[in-house]
Amino acid sequence: MLKLTFMKRLAKIGLTILGLILLLIIAVLLQNVDPVLQKAILPIPYTFNDTLANHSYDLDSLKGIIGNNKGLPPGFEIAGAIAFSAYPELKDVEIDMVFINGGAPMESRPLISTLIGPRKYRRYVILLNNERPSYFEPILLRSLPFDAQVGVLAHELGHIVYYEQLNILEFGKWGLKYLRSDDFRAKHERSTDLMPVYHGLGSQIYQYAYFVRKDSTCKTFYQEDKDFMDKYYMTDDEIAADWRK
Repeated sequence: MLKLTFMKRLAKIGLTILGLILLLIIAVLLQNVDPVLQKAILPIPYTFNDTLANHSYDLDSLKGIIGNNKGLPPGFEIAGAIAFSAYPELKDVEIDMVFINGGAPMESRPLISTLIGPRKYRRYVILLNNERPSYFEPILLRSLPFDAQVGVLAHELGHIVYYEQLNILEFGKWGLKYLRSDDFRAKHERSTDLMPVYHGLGSQIYQYAYFVRKDSTCKTFYQEDKDFMDKYYMTDDEIAADWRK
């Protein structure tokens, strides 16, 4: 009799948990998530030189602009700090740029545990593939010219601007749509390419798009991945059309 009572309680608990999971899934699926990033409204417009390379930069001064809650990638601190400086709306957000041994060339993501609770406590990480050797060698951060480094890091920060707008349920829906819908993913990534343009780094994201498609070191890689790259990311000509308006 005791065993039967215990089993009934266990079944009741299991059904309750299953019900809560189903309610959570339904809540996530009901979220309306727009893949397109909108043009930023900045308190102070930033202007950067079309060419940032071959200039002297004071890292301490840049750190004063971006705040003390930013992790910069070793050896690429200046490029990272300049990219951060273009996003004043992220000054109070904790973000780390870290090297990893593998994965996609670059990837922005929140720390999942920080999605639960107040948004002001969220933390984000930008993962930078630094594997040696790597299939992605021609387009890894270490292989890019300085301006292109700044441009692609600014693209990744554009993702975080978008994530900051989402609650945990919306983020779950975004993740499902991003993984399952090619059209959703393409719209999101291509609109993210314009975030550096909106933040004063149009030349830099243009130089990145140009380099990975036109530089001789990327020729073989681009020919193999052209369909993917041109579907999900804006070409240099497309970026130029917006940047030079």
